[in-house]
Amino acid sequence: MDIIFSIVLGIFCIYLFFLVGAESPAPTATELGAAFWPRIILVLLILLIIVNIVNSLKKLKGSNEKLTAGFNLGEFLKSKLFVGMILVAVMAILMPIIGFIPVSFLFLIAYGVLLGERRIGFLIIVSLVITAILYILFQGALDIMLARGTGIFRDFALFFETKMPF
Repeated sequence: MDIIFSIVLGIFCIYLFFLVGAESPAPTATELGAAFWPRIILVLLILLIIVNIVNSLKKLKGSNEKLTAGFNLGEFLKSKLFVGMILVAVMAILMPIIGFIPVSFLFLIAYGVLLGERRIGFLIIVSLVITAILYILFQGALDIMLARGTGIFRDFALFFETKMPF
């Protein structure tokens, strides 16, 4: 099942690679263009999918098992993978409402708990550091505008942005 899913995901990523190029404005001499970063991410994703397929085939060949398409929906709905997918979906829905900083911070804490980390102080510190690194990387180094949220969350984001040196 893993191999089939990886193949389908790889084909979809290849389609997206060409779609991003066709739908984005052409780059200029001084800019990389809107398609540059999505294409970089898609190429990395395609390479990792290929590695996953190769590893799955090696494991399948070494274990002398047959390729089966068995899938248990009940187990999947109880799995950490499904809960992680729900967390990502909630993050995507909340991002425009409460902004990048609070959503990222809360997401990282929730995902840390999902993965089994029980030291709350450690989770808070690590989540703050990772959120700050992501903010500095995207907002500062890459000059990508991040979601500010609405209402009080927007005010918080604007206050935070005035305190940043970049």
